[in-house]
Amino acid sequence: MNRSTSHMQAVTKRYLNMTVLVWDGSNLATDRQANDGSAKWESSKAWYVTIDNEVCIVSGVGLLDDIIKMREWIKQSGIPQEFPALTSKSELIVVRRDTGLWLYEGIPFPVHCGFNPRAFGHGKDFAYGAVAMGANAQQAVEASNMFCLHCGKGVEVFNLNGEGNEKENNKEG
Repeated sequence: MNRSTSHMQAVTKRYLNMTVLVWDGSNLATDRQANDGSAKWESSKAWYVTIDNEVCIVSGVGLLDDIIKMREWIKQSGIPQEFPALTSKSELIVVRRDTGLWLYEGIPFPVHCGFNPRAFGHGKDFAYGAVAMGANAQQAVEASNMFCLHCGKGVEVFNLNGEGNEKENNKEG
């Protein structure tokens, strides 16, 4: 491996979780900042998808390629033997109306987190601090955006209760 390849791998690993996602048991909120290590832009980080005839919220932390591979895997089959090969440590987050949050930590077998508050990504420490002080998911992402260098560009809130700030333009069928 030459120096250039080694440097690129180190840079890629450094930019794995450049986001913040917060689940407060009712809403999943995300920041909107995306980057490639040298430029940043606004992007949605969660989608409404149909899994087994149920509308769910899907998001993730890690490399976008990996998150999209896992999103498509869970939409199409969710069969463990068909789990995609990932290029990094990426996590898929699936929120279901009746059972709450499920976390796929790079493998096809999820951890059930339910309706317990959770935060993910570079901004998670700021988010957990805000949640500990009584913030909801949106407020926790706002706090992360204020203090974390790797988060920003606004907040998007997703829920399955038919209330609030659902982003129908992020619907993936």
